[in-house]
Amino acid sequence: MFGVGSRMTAHFAKLGMYTIGEVARTPLPQLKQKFRARFGKQSDIHAEVMWRTANGLDDSPVTPGTFDTPPKSIGHMMTLPRDYAESSEVNTILMELTEEVCRDCRRKGYMASIVTVSCMCSPFDAPTGFSRQMKMPDPTNHTGTVFQVVKQLFYKFWDTMPVRRAGVMLSQFVDDETYQLTLFEDQVKARELEKVTDSIKDRFGNAAIVRASSLTTAGQAKVRSLKIGGHYK
Repeated sequence: MFGVGSRMTAHFAKLGMYTIGEVARTPLPQLKQKFRARFGKQSDIHAEVMWRTANGLDDSPVTPGTFDTPPKSIGHMMTLPRDYAESSEVNTILMELTEEVCRDCRRKGYMASIVTVSCMCSPFDAPTGFSRQMKMPDPTNHTGTVFQVVKQLFYKFWDTMPVRRAGVMLSQFVDDETYQLTLFEDQVKARELEKVTDSIKDRFGNAAIVRASSLTTAGQAKVRSLKIGGHYK
């Protein structure tokens, strides 16, 4: 359910509710009372949001053209099934996240100038982490180029504690038809190669073609391909 993570799930359990249906069937005044008892007097709005979400109610007006304006950022975050302490395992996840984000940018026709990397380390009750960004020399949506910046950022700020959540985000977009040619890499060839791999995934699914590192025990690409919004299809 949107807006309900592990912490809110635990709160609902304390209130005796374990499914979306149980939240939906609870009369709103009763749910507000429960929220007040657990969160305090100022929790009525939160209770109503949860109740309306559970019941599939939304009175917001439909706004045509909402998605016509360029997004401010495109990102992906992953909560890992276990602690990742080895650099090789962390690199696998960073590459998978980078690949997803860059593919989204290519699909929408954007190149980005700014990379943001975020991380949360175990233990959950006293986590450490960071969120840092860096401006790239030229806008790009090339996975390999972005990945080098992602790694640079991550290892500059990682405190070596086991990683439990990681995220990669791109922002400050330009149209992907305008790009700077360089003497040191064949950008046209790289763009064509990524178009081919993107088309294979679009036709046969995200797991139709994956990197070898994603086939290791650290890889999550195949598992994520079976999910929508973090939940199994």
